[in-house]
Amino acid sequence: MINKFIFFFKNLVQNFEYKYAFFSGILLVLCLPPFNFWLLLFPSLIFLFLGSYNAKSNKNAFLIGWFFGLSFFLFGLYWIFNSFLIRSGIFIYFLPICLLILSSFLSIFIGLVTLFNYKFKTNLITNIFLFSIFWTFSEILRGYLFTGFPWNLLAHSISNFNSLLQICSIFGVYGLSFFTIYFILSIGIFILFFNKKKRFFLFITSLSLLISVFFYGELRLKNLNLEEFDSSVFRIVQPNISQKDKLKSSKIENNYKKLVDLSFQNKMGSLNKSENLIIIWPETSILNTDHLNFYSTFNKLKNNLKKNEFIISGAFRNEKKNNFYYNSILVIDKNLSFNFLYDKIHLVPFGEYIPFGNFFNQIGFNFSSLEKGKKNQKIINYKNIPVFNPLICYEVIFPGKFIKDENKSIFSINFTNDAWFGNSIGPYQHFNHSIFRAIEEGKHLIRVANTGISGSIDPYGRVKNELQLNSLGYFDTKIFVLKKNNKIIKTVYSKYQNNLIIILLIILLFLVYFLKIKNFKKIRKF
Repeated sequence: MINKFIFFFKNLVQNFEYKYAFFSGILLVLCLPPFNFWLLLFPSLIFLFLGSYNAKSNKNAFLIGWFFGLSFFLFGLYWIFNSFLIRSGIFIYFLPICLLILSSFLSIFIGLVTLFNYKFKTNLITNIFLFSIFWTFSEILRGYLFTGFPWNLLAHSISNFNSLLQICSIFGVYGLSFFTIYFILSIGIFILFFNKKKRFFLFITSLSLLISVFFYGELRLKNLNLEEFDSSVFRIVQPNISQKDKLKSSKIENNYKKLVDLSFQNKMGSLNKSENLIIIWPETSILNTDHLNFYSTFNKLKNNLKKNEFIISGAFRNEKKNNFYYNSILVIDKNLSFNFLYDKIHLVPFGEYIPFGNFFNQIGFNFSSLEKGKKNQKIINYKNIPVFNPLICYEVIFPGKFIKDENKSIFSINFTNDAWFGNSIGPYQHFNHSIFRAIEEGKHLIRVANTGISGSIDPYGRVKNELQLNSLGYFDTKIFVLKKNNKIIKTVYSKYQNNLIIILLIILLFLVYFLKIKNFKKIRKF
């Protein structure tokens, strides 16, 4: 039975490999949020591994990975270009072209994985190690090259298993991707070729790896060291304003009214006398700081905020001297005085700037872009607000990139506006990144989103409060910190970031190479 299945599988690969590669890429999308059908990792990744391992040429191996990646990115990232539909006009005609170009380019990373899997072909056991290493390196490179886009990483497919996620506090999300793909391929190949006794090595090592990762997570969760930080209560406001309404000048006053009303709803019933309320509004909630004194609804801030209470909000900052606009964070007090605290550093391609925009403008288009903030901005330490690390929109997706000042912040806030992406899979995927950042850095993370998903995530990646997509509301949350002997604990990852997993992968590569040279004849026989 098994032999017939293997023969059938190999026959499919030889005759329809590109079609099946494309189909397998779609299966991998279904493994990710919001679907989380993680069992589909087995057929998807095993096909990609065996298909490239048994390829007929370098070109064939590369194209198997490229077609796999094409469908994976087409169906996994289509939602990005929903913003083109909202803007309408000429942007609509760019949508299919840009989606195809982006997916085709990102597919090259997976194409290189399958090419190297074929090019360094030795035996199944060795190649499982190599494939896992190549895949992890491809994710790391995708997170750094050409401004970086580490979206839909393999580790995200097991985000429902909190115990397994805890290993990210050491090796980060890339490390979990490596462990995941090694486990999936080892178990899958063991089942397919279980009649080979020496393949029990795969079963033993993969099972040992899974048990080790699981028990580390269980131990970490069992020995909870969480303490409430101070008396501040944070109110997360989700106004649920559609992007079309946000762009209409006739809706501006009503949009602000939503924010203000939710900010002070049942305020006195939510707080003790000793507690201060810090209100957090989503990305670009304040379109223009002149509005604070123009619209009467903001007068409620004067009456409802105490001396040490503030609103922290996303806002556009206009540098009038150069007429530059920034996506920024500001703080507002009871007198409607404000201070800008942070300018977004990592802008969204096709959303906040158009790649090669200057070129397109020279040939007749009229694309405008936001300006990048300075890279050396510090964590925010403002009056009595606990020190926090600001992350605007998709800055939260970059593992380790925004750990600042030796990770001295108490918590992180992710300000975002996912209304651009409508009722798609994008906001669910975006929210998922916040869970990984909280575990990696060992920091409480607050996520405030215009249309959702907003949430309060503790340093162990557990969602304590949540407002669903396309819902109106607010919640109040405290900040919790990891403490031991009255000292805040820092994770291993927050100290070394991605360097630890990169060093581990390099050591494994040298180890495989050494064993290959030493036992070349024996390996070929096996």
